[in-house]
Amino acid sequence: MRKPSLFSAHWQRPIASTEALNRAGFTLIELVVVLGIILLMLGFAAPGIVGILRGKKVEQALSTVSDVLERTRMEAMTQNTYLWAGLANVPRSASTSGQDELWVITFKGKNGENRIPTDEQSVLPASALRRVEGVSLIVKDKLPERVSTLFPSTAKDFAAETVSATPLKWAGASAKGAMSFERLILFTPRGEAILENGTPEMGVPDPYLWLGLSKTVGGEVAPAEKDMAAVLISGFSGRVTLVRP
Repeated sequence: MRKPSLFSAHWQRPIASTEALNRAGFTLIELVVVLGIILLMLGFAAPGIVGILRGKKVEQALSTVSDVLERTRMEAMTQNTYLWAGLANVPRSASTSGQDELWVITFKGKNGENRIPTDEQSVLPASALRRVEGVSLIVKDKLPERVSTLFPSTAKDFAAETVSATPLKWAGASAKGAMSFERLILFTPRGEAILENGTPEMGVPDPYLWLGLSKTVGGEVAPAEKDMAAVLISGFSGRVTLVRP
């Protein structure tokens, strides 16, 4: 008897009916119901997710500021040069996000000088601009006692100190014009962190500098705001310590 070929055996297999195929999958109504449930769950979860993200603003600022400061210190030492870390509070009117922003960037002189060059073309950005939305530098008086009391009595309040007489300007900071960084920290080849005053004479390291950080709206800290922290910088070593309540 002749054996069926593979070709003929293939065509002899039963073909599933349209009804069977429909039973194997989801109907349109079932898919709509499942999608509706997913959207409903996302609606309930959205406020919590937004709250979590908002609660991470100061944590993000701490990470960004400490990373820039530490990198600036290490590069000044390894490259045997002088570098400035610039920090600026940017109001909502000048930001691209419609929120207060904290901008952080590193600068260097074209010739590795230790004083801010008078020629703006001789000042070059040494890192990418980092920005944190919804956060600003704040003075010690606005920090809660549980944070401010953690600092040494010899620490200088970075946000309250006189701004540099010679700010560093960067034309690429904003589409609305050049951004002026007036609060600066100079890092030396020995890793020292010096509060920059912009005068011809370089200052000496302070024992400590500290930077208060908080979420702000329109430059103001909300009365019940609890998301605050600070950065402590050793002037003699340039090392950074994060201070959280």
